[in-house]
Order: sequence, then C-alpha cells, then structure tokens
Amino acid sequence: MPSTVIQTMRYEPVREELVIIFRARGLAYRYFNVSMEEWEAFLEAESKGTYLNRVFKSKQHPYERIDQTIRFSARTMGELPLEWGETAIRRKGVEGVRVLAQIAKVRA
Repeated sequence: MPSTVIQTMRYEPVREELVIIFRARGLAYRYFNVSMEEWEAFLEAESKGTYLNRVFKSKQHPYERIDQTIRFSARTMGELPLEWGETAIRRKGVEGVRVLAQIAKVRA
C-alpha cells in the first residue's frame, strides 16, 4: 500500500543501513544500525508513516541527510524485498554523484 509520508525505502543488510525518501520535500535520509528485524517490521507495518513516527524514530538511530542519486533495482534477500515504494528516484547533487561514480570505479 502506498504511503502518504514515505515515497521509497531501501535496506542495505550488510551495512545495516536504511535509506528513506520522503514525499513532502523529496528529502532523503540514511539511517544507521538498522537491524534486519527492524526492516522486516517496517515492511509488515500497515502504515509506514505511522510506524516511522511512533516506533522507528523512538529508537533514535543515527542518521544523515543525503543528497545524491539513489538507484533502486527491486533487490531481494531470498524472498524478503530490500526495497519498498516507488523506484527510479533522481536526487539533487550532481557533484555527489560524480564523486560516488569515481569511488565505484576505484573499487572495481
């Protein structure tokens, strides 16, 4: 079911990071130290916005605002989806994208 608060989410299980892009202003935040169990609870919540405000935020995960391109690819871990919501979100911050592309080339 679509959310009126959250446009898209992506979970990175190895790093335990959750990226959330909000509808209101299109702002994106990366939350750290988010367990797989927390991600599963988010997915199961009937209302993602209510879960975010009543449960998730009260856990006070460290976070940062991000301003870069977020790419989604409908990834899964077994049968568990690692993404939720609308995909192909274009973020502002072209310079940040160039830096990330350079880092990706170095890692490859």
